[in-house]
Amino acid sequence: MLGVVWDDRFLNISFSHPMIRDMSKARIRKFIELARDSLSFVEIKPEQASEEVLLEVHTREYVNKLKEASKVEHMGFLDSGDTVHYPGIFEDVLLVVGSSLTALERSKFIDQIYVPLGGFHHALPNKAMGFCPVNDVVITVKRLLNNRERVALVDVDAHHGNGVQEMLYKEKVLKINVFAYNGSFFPGTGRLEERGEGEGKGLNYNIGLPLGSGDDVFEDTLSFLDLLEDFHPSYVLVVAGVDGMIDDNLKSLNLTSWSYYSLGKKVAKIQRNLGFNVISYGGGGYGESSYLGMVGFLAGLSGVSSSIVGLKGEKTSTDKDIFDEARKRMQALKNS
Repeated sequence: MLGVVWDDRFLNISFSHPMIRDMSKARIRKFIELARDSLSFVEIKPEQASEEVLLEVHTREYVNKLKEASKVEHMGFLDSGDTVHYPGIFEDVLLVVGSSLTALERSKFIDQIYVPLGGFHHALPNKAMGFCPVNDVVITVKRLLNNRERVALVDVDAHHGNGVQEMLYKEKVLKINVFAYNGSFFPGTGRLEERGEGEGKGLNYNIGLPLGSGDDVFEDTLSFLDLLEDFHPSYVLVVAGVDGMIDDNLKSLNLTSWSYYSLGKKVAKIQRNLGFNVISYGGGGYGESSYLGMVGFLAGLSGVSSSIVGLKGEKTSTDKDIFDEARKRMQALKNS
């Protein structure tokens, strides 16, 4: 069964730069409209989190900063110029985090849950970063670990989830990260050699794809999800960020909704074999067709035919030099 955490307040929430805030809001609106028309799911009303929940991964000083920024009567930035604050942002942050906690609670009864406005994987304990005022992913993982669950994270996004990696680097969590990487593309983190420490040693996989990689390259990355078979998680969290789409305004990868459909289909296939729960997130996305990637992912996850959600056209092919570099990186990671 598929559940989607939904509140109409999602339609008016965006922590993105002012130049793309309208685009990010439009993505959420178009997503829920198409999802309701083409998919079968249960809508789950989220409950707002308490302030104390934020302190499970964020510092008191930073939480106080968020509260104070929420009282300011104009829009500004929480960081160096990416993540905005606006009047009432603190209540929106609590709703976002509460959406993850609601998904976690309902996962006792529903084995696939999707949070379209979630997956804020850049935020650090003491600061916002990359349109992410808080890290709902790490809060959820920490809750699961405290409940003695065995957790794996599949983080697919145009940008490396630096906040998640930093806070979970030493934790016994399998982390498979797929993102665009050239050493300087935001946030500039995610080196192949970063494999984890302590209980997390050998469990961190950074699959940094050359910029310009298409659907054919992405299809190769899905082989890394076979690592789930050996890890035997009880929960798999998936950040299915659609800012890797070919028409995204923060251009980096050349993916179409076929890649996200394939991602959902692969996760679902392994879930059938292992019986874990899935909590997934919409992540980033700032292009006209972003919402198609979101619905495509859910179609694959829930076993719906690709034609039902309008997936059509050819998959993107990657230039040979880029394709060869991508395979070289993936092979090096497998050999490490």
